[in-house]
This record gives sequence, structure tokens and C-alpha cells, in this order.
Amino acid sequence: MDAALYKDTKVSRGLNYHYFYSPATSGYPTLLLIHGFPSSSFDWSRQVEYFRPKGYGLLVPDLIGAGGTSKPEDADAFRLVGIARDIVDLLDAEGLDKVVGIGHDWGSIVLSRLANLYDERFYAYVWNAVAYQPPRPHPIDFDALIQHLSAHTGNGHFGFWKFFNLSDAHVVCERNIDSFLQLVYPTRPEIWLEWLTPVGKSQQWVEENRTPGIPQWLTQQEYDVLRKALADGGLQSIMNYYKVAVNNLNLPDDKKIPEETWTIRKPALWVAALRDVAGSESAESYKPNLEKYVPGAKIVELDVGHWVQFEATERLNAEWEAWIEGLGLQGATVAS
Repeated sequence: MDAALYKDTKVSRGLNYHYFYSPATSGYPTLLLIHGFPSSSFDWSRQVEYFRPKGYGLLVPDLIGAGGTSKPEDADAFRLVGIARDIVDLLDAEGLDKVVGIGHDWGSIVLSRLANLYDERFYAYVWNAVAYQPPRPHPIDFDALIQHLSAHTGNGHFGFWKFFNLSDAHVVCERNIDSFLQLVYPTRPEIWLEWLTPVGKSQQWVEENRTPGIPQWLTQQEYDVLRKALADGGLQSIMNYYKVAVNNLNLPDDKKIPEETWTIRKPALWVAALRDVAGSESAESYKPNLEKYVPGAKIVELDVGHWVQFEATERLNAEWEAWIEGLGLQGATVAS
């Protein structure tokens, strides 16, 4: 991604956001690409390379805690309503009235809140790997949930969430940065079943400094970029996404979100990663939520792991493009 096309803007919360922006050619919509953990805007480099020459606008922020964006240590700064407001501030900064929202991992959760709170700013939504998540107006006991899943499935599923909530987790991961990276970007998706989701196993992996190598779907150059971003920026701030969730810090905000906004009525696409064992217990478990809250969603299933934008780049780009073309936005009067 061209470094010359990155900009910095201070949002209304006083945080600095670093983001890539390439304006749309007349008649084409802008795509808002929202990354997840432990990533940065670079996650979307292959999509930017594909869609930019075609005329699509691209707004690709480093989320709070990542890349060149502010990295507060206070978990309260990572409440979803605040991050959603930050993203709208970026739209305002670039004079973008409406965009197509696209999210992955925690970016999918951020996109979900944007849909609830600022639906008028979007033409449509694309969720990747992690599907739409409605507000949660009731607290979740993650320890009890992990115990329940362990008893019924033999896998705590959220085991890595417990590790990432430890006060020194970032220190352990930064000290063994290659081991951490090679766990979260695994050579095979199934590694997560043994080493990420069971309680205690992700911590064991990193402390033992396991380094099996990089997956075949990442180039060495891409791996080096990912590594440098984490080595330079650290993990203490970005791990707050998990602290907010485990400690139910979104609860007061979620209680205030009107229930009528929970249902998504704009066009929506979910790209399911069938071998992603951390996105949920299985891709199937997302479908009841989609049927209830995103009744018109199109579902595309890919036989890959969590990192769909890297593992199935050509297929993902083609699916997005065909679906977006079907919205009839190209050639129409697209506000900017």
C-alpha cells in the first residue's frame, strides 16, 4: 500500500487515526475496510491492489491500538460505540456520505455497531469470517462459558481470550514475537484447535517459543511487514479488545441501542471461513443470528481458515466484486 496515500486525522475523542485513503473514480462507491486483531490496515493490501485500479474508493484505517493510530492503555477507550464514532469521524473528514462497509475479525464487530448506530452512512455491509453480532444487553460470564464449552465439546474455545486478558500477556508475546505471530497466522487452520482455543495452550505455545514457520499463503515480505508493525507498536493496547469483551465494558452502551436497529435491512454479504475454529464454534453457529437479524444476507462459504483475505485472495475479491456490482452502485450518482 502506497505510503504516500496515508493520512492522519484527530477524531472527536482526541485520538489520532492513521489511515489509507484513495478517492473513488466518478460513479464508483468507496469501500471502508476494517481490520481485526492483531493487525493493521495492511491486512487489506491485496484487496486495495485489486479494487483501486478499477475505480473504487478505499478508506482503510489502522484501528485504535494498531499501526500508526493512537494506542491508549485504558480499556475503556476500546468500547465499540467510541470506535464506531471514530470511524464516522473519518468518513466526515473525507466528505464521504455513504460507503460499503467491510469488516474482518474484530473489524466485523466494529462494523456491526456501525450498522446499528450509523446505518444511514452505508450502502451495504460485508462481514468476513466473523459474522454480524447484535448488541449484548446482558453480561456474559466468560469463565462459565469456557467451562460449559469445555464440558460439552472438549474445547474451551475462548481459551486465548483468558491469556490475552493477563496483565503480562503482551510482554510474553512481544518477547517471543515470531512465536506469537506464527500462532495467530498458522501454517494450518487446525493448529488453532490444539493450540489457540483450549485454555492455557496459547500461553504455553508462546512461552515455549514455538516457531513452525509462516503459512504458504503469506509471502516473507508480508510476514515481515506484519512483524514490524507489532514489534514497533506493541500489543498492550490492542489486547484491550479482549479486555473490553471479557469485562463486559460494552454492556452500558449496548443496553441503550434501540432493538429496532439490531435488524440489518441494507444489502449484506457474509463470507464464511469454514475452517476458522476461532471465529465461533463453527460457521453453522452464526447462521441463526444471521437469519434473525440479517434476513436478506447472502452467504458465501470458503474452505479456508480465518485469514480469508490472504488464504483465498482471488476468490474473495471476485465474490466481493460481483456482489457489489449487483448492488447497482456503479454508474449511479454515488455521493462523496
